[in-house]
Amino acid sequence: MRLFVHLFLLLSLAACKKSSPAQGGGVGPDGPGSAAVGSVTGMVTDSKGNTLSGIKVTVEHTVWAASYVFASTDNAGRYKIDLPGEPAGSWTAKAQLESSAYGKQYKFDLAADHTDAFTRQQSTVRNFTWRLSGQRADGGFYGAHVDIYQMGTDVDPSQVKLVFTPAESTLIDGTAAVVIERQVHDVAGTFMVTDVPIGKYTVKAVYPGRTLLLDNRHEDDSPSVSQPVVFGKYGYLGETEYNIEFWLSD
Repeated sequence: MRLFVHLFLLLSLAACKKSSPAQGGGVGPDGPGSAAVGSVTGMVTDSKGNTLSGIKVTVEHTVWAASYVFASTDNAGRYKIDLPGEPAGSWTAKAQLESSAYGKQYKFDLAADHTDAFTRQQSTVRNFTWRLSGQRADGGFYGAHVDIYQMGTDVDPSQVKLVFTPAESTLIDGTAAVVIERQVHDVAGTFMVTDVPIGKYTVKAVYPGRTLLLDNRHEDDSPSVSQPVVFGKYGYLGETEYNIEFWLSD
């Protein structure tokens, strides 16, 4: 009888160890690896690790159009989404955050710790972080860009450097703002500086031996050595892409 009980306990323990781990790793609503099969769980944080509540998380089918499941993070920054039985196949997850600042409304795609697709047969954890700069998985950047167009100057734009001086001590997410110096480069025919964290700055253009002026293409102002920067949407941009455009002159 004792041998039977002993074998029963060993088999029970082995069965517990075979439970499905959370695909992709990370932290689910009840701790690391807590996602159940058929669900997606995770946490949403800012760049300092502070949890974010009320963030919309969307799970989208990779084949079928208009097949979505939604959830919002709770007060602890956690969410859980149960995948439907139909349509079958694979899904991906994304999270977005909206914020008002500088007289503008902004929407940000949050960075996922994993971007691969998953199915209802898996237990999946997807955590998201609010990043203001850095490379995106799709090849773009989380930061905004400054577009430069020549007007009455023969300088080589690729030799121009833009210097951004913070007009406020913090960026849109509350992190510290710092001086940024970036070289202008040609991106698909437009000269620009890319991946600037959204904040409020003044900017000047620097070129060896020349004094350059900047003029906002969408404001009724005069060319000046230094101009304010408030990022918006100018031209054909993606949903979460922002920029500002300047004329460059002597």
